Amino acid sequence: MSIYEMFVQMWILDFKMGLFGKDYFQSLVQAGQLQTSDYATIVGEAYVAPQAQPAQPA
Repeated sequence: MSIYEMFVQMWILDFKMGLFGKDYFQSLVQAGQLQTSDYATIVGEAYVAPQAQPAQPA
């Protein structure tokens, strides 16, 4: 088992215990530290990338 796989197992427990919420794992995906498939394994739903907000006119 790789270190990454150990982290995923730990994160599953952390999520189930309520230590971290979906926003934490979304930030890990955005930072490239968590794969989208593992996000789904941890939180039980597919990762959806946040939509960019259009620039507001000045």
